[in-house]
Amino acid sequence: MRAMTLRLNETEYERLRTLAFVEDRAVTEVIREAVQEYIQRKVSHEEFRTSLEEAMRENARLITELARY
Repeated sequence: MRAMTLRLNETEYERLRTLAFVEDRAVTEVIREAVQEYIQRKVSHEEFRTSLEEAMRENARLITELARY
């Protein structure tokens, strides 16, 4: 598992902490869940999938070019 720093303003932090407290959960657990929901929402959007496929094609092209050296 990777560690990271997340900067929230005071209001965001207090809201998050309160939600976690009410649900009897750790703040980090609530954040992980929010990240997972964000990822699921993103990958289901057609615009994102189109951009992802374009990036994959471009990376494949660049990798192919690098392999020629």
